[in-house]
Amino acid sequence: MDRGLLGYLLSHGSYALLFGALVAGGVGVPLPEDLVLLTSGALAHLGVVKLPLAIGVCYCGVLTGDLLLFHTARKLGPKVFEQRWLRGLITAERRQHITRLYERHGGKVIFIGRHMSVLRVLVFAMAAVQGVRTRTFLFWDALALTLSAPLLVGLGYVFAQSIDRVAAGFGRAEHLLAIAVGGGLALLILSRTVMVRRHKRRA
Repeated sequence: MDRGLLGYLLSHGSYALLFGALVAGGVGVPLPEDLVLLTSGALAHLGVVKLPLAIGVCYCGVLTGDLLLFHTARKLGPKVFEQRWLRGLITAERRQHITRLYERHGGKVIFIGRHMSVLRVLVFAMAAVQGVRTRTFLFWDALALTLSAPLLVGLGYVFAQSIDRVAAGFGRAEHLLAIAVGGGLALLILSRTVMVRRHKRRA
């Protein structure tokens, strides 16, 4: 965990700082979103901020950062994938895979992507390039945040004395979730491929 960031927030904690950190993290500044949410819960536990307001501020901060990322990607179009902060996430296979997911499931992909930190930025950028409407993006992203934001802030509040262990545990859980989702999608694609091939043979 970045103890420098945690220490600064604990000693200078404020709603504006939390909001700004989450917005900045949403547009590519290396401030881990999950860490800031956990830290806001710790601040509430210490009485620096009030828990309900901290949840609200964090919710709005994350959503604002996501919308800025979405509109930046919309403005740049396919050129967004040439940006340095996205190059490491992009492969032709990933782009094709996410494109197919949007074609089949629409905005639901945004809901799933919000809970997968590894692919979150790429999924959101693809939504903009794929022509997903702003209101559709906002709906699914906001819906997903109603689960993740209160959960992480609450974990930071309850386990303020052991926030390092909470962050590590959440990271492992998130990786397991990503593996499970990826495995399920792989099985789905495999089964559909087999069905298509059988249909072609019969034809």
